[in-house]
Amino acid sequence: MAMQRIFKITLFLIPLLGISQIQEGSDFETEILTMDIVQRDNVTDYDMAVAKASLESTQRATGGKVENFNALDYWNIAIALYRLNEPKENIQLALEKMTQKEKGCQILEELKHYTSLYTDFQITYDKILQACGPLNVTNTPFDIDTYIEQNNLDDALTRRMAQLGKDDKSVRKQPVSDQIMIAMSRQNMKVIDSLFQIHGVYIGKSMVGDKYAHIMWLMVQHSDIETMKRYLPVVLNAVKKEELKPIPAKLLIDRIYGVEFGYQIFGSQPGVNMAPENIREEVMSKFGIE
Repeated sequence: MAMQRIFKITLFLIPLLGISQIQEGSDFETEILTMDIVQRDNVTDYDMAVAKASLESTQRATGGKVENFNALDYWNIAIALYRLNEPKENIQLALEKMTQKEKGCQILEELKHYTSLYTDFQITYDKILQACGPLNVTNTPFDIDTYIEQNNLDDALTRRMAQLGKDDKSVRKQPVSDQIMIAMSRQNMKVIDSLFQIHGVYIGKSMVGDKYAHIMWLMVQHSDIETMKRYLPVVLNAVKKEELKPIPAKLLIDRIYGVEFGYQIFGSQPGVNMAPENIREEVMSKFGIE
């Protein structure tokens, strides 16, 4: 059940001038969960709300007690601080503490392709993973030509998905209106629908490699409820065939159930109640995912 709390969000309060760098030896967890906050000029309302949701859920889950923190609690803190544009040193400390917990290194490795935090802090992120030992993460700069050649991937398709993900991320990082977001999501789904009609299957690992296997899911995740429901079987089948890791499917299920029923199954959606245990077990059995 460790993944149950993944991506739950909260942000208690942000300091007027941001959180100063937390000194080594201080109570990191208490300082983070009790800090006073105001919204920085370069922090969007959405990021503020998501961060706030993250810290609050972490407070509820742990009772504010350090001994109750698990790897995902530190991940939630790192994401909240990242969204609030807080000092890099504090984000790094949260990730380092995460790796000291059970399955922390494995989770950190698995999540890196699903967050812009990795893109923006890749060198630091990889160094933390290297310290874990057996994961063998390198700091070799990414080169898409080498990536495509070494993994024997579909050249044009890989580049298309890479650009789709890059463009989507670029817009979502800007303080744009909901109308612009919706228009972009619709345009992205036109591309995905077209590619799906051509290939007939999820555009996953075998065609675009691990790095871009989540892009098709990401476009679906940002679409309307009917599109999400239509592609859920495709995403689940991709997981079954190991074309996509299980985490995205869990996020998609939570999004769908949150919109349709007001509750979620895996705990990824901020501000959405967890479903009763019997419903959670029923849904996980139905979709074959835990």
